[in-house]
Amino acid sequence: MVEIREFRGVIYNPKKVRIEEVVSPPYDVISEEGRNALAQRNPYNIVRLILGKEDGWTQEAASIYQNWLQEGVLIRDDREAIYPYYMAYTTFGVKKEQRGFIARVKVEPFDKGVILPHEKTFSKTVSERLSLLKASQANFSQVYGAYDDPQNEVFSLLEPVISQLKPLICVEYKGVVHKLWRLTDKDIISNLRRLMVSKKVIIADGHHRYRTALAYKEEMRKRYPNAPSTAPFNYVSMYLTNLDDDQLTILPIHRLLPDNSWPQFSFPEFLEMIKLHFDIKKYANESEFWQELRSFTNKRVAIGCYSSDNKENFYLLLLKDMNWDSHLPEVLKKLDVKVLTKIIFKQILGLKEEKLNEEGFIHYVYDDAQATSLIRQGQFSLAFLLNPTTPQQLKQVVLSSYLMPRKSTCFYPKLLTGLVINDLRE
Repeated sequence: MVEIREFRGVIYNPKKVRIEEVVSPPYDVISEEGRNALAQRNPYNIVRLILGKEDGWTQEAASIYQNWLQEGVLIRDDREAIYPYYMAYTTFGVKKEQRGFIARVKVEPFDKGVILPHEKTFSKTVSERLSLLKASQANFSQVYGAYDDPQNEVFSLLEPVISQLKPLICVEYKGVVHKLWRLTDKDIISNLRRLMVSKKVIIADGHHRYRTALAYKEEMRKRYPNAPSTAPFNYVSMYLTNLDDDQLTILPIHRLLPDNSWPQFSFPEFLEMIKLHFDIKKYANESEFWQELRSFTNKRVAIGCYSSDNKENFYLLLLKDMNWDSHLPEVLKKLDVKVLTKIIFKQILGLKEEKLNEEGFIHYVYDDAQATSLIRQGQFSLAFLLNPTTPQQLKQVVLSSYLMPRKSTCFYPKLLTGLVINDLRE
């Protein structure tokens, strides 16, 4: 049972700051250079609360947060609400508008089958996020959740109300228009809560944030054993959207490996070894390569390959045998990222599980052009270029109680951080 609740969000005071100067992408896609640029854009940019470099930065962030509240830079809404959140964007020449809403969601262990993960996490990241949450007692950003709603019942309820409201925030950020509303109608919220009760939520993005919320809840339950089930620490701020909506976009996440990934690597030898499992096609034209790779989306396992040892050509690896592992469930055999991990990384390149689990070893890139550019520049030696996981594939894997490899999906656009904060002290 998914339990959602309204809450009194903390928002930036438009009389004190310009919203476009203080929002940021999620912490896990911000580079060091990006963090510096955001912090220089405005001293009140949310990046100062979500990402630090020095030891003890989480305590400093919590102190800054309290100062901003006292200064009136951040203000708490006077009424409880849910916050409908739309993102208008263009991808591959197609205009879309994704609809969702932000609410508090009851934190449940994964084994209850209510909130479902789809990929593994790094324990170091969870530890850092937990330190920040304990210090600040606030969710500065949302877990991104997707629910199954083929009849679109949720937004059939919300849309007529939202259309009559003026957006609380409307900001364009890197070509995406983000709109946030404040919805306080008790009857509508009650009906929304009723609709969500029967649903399951798949974590689309923010696995570390959700695992952090789980750990925080456990600590607080031990500290306050008599606290009611409605205590704020039992909830986490989530953005919820319909997995069945055709306005949803999932991008691929490419994998780049450094020069020191393995000793005495030979790209020609690698191509010979790969022939046991894959048919190989070679392309001198990059546009033709990408077009061919994309044509296999959700049809056949196809993995692109580009090496700094042969920058003139792109290679397309087509899996020969769909029954390549008789012990693996059918839904996982068809996943490009699973094939890449088990056959190429582990069997052919000989990379051990502990190496693949090492944070920073694999460089993940969301942009096609950037992935190939980094190889050309010599920053990495080998790129594996992927097709996106489809919503249907994601649903099949998760509802079958399996996990994908890390960084299997990139839901686009990314949610903006700083639109609304969930303060857990009330």
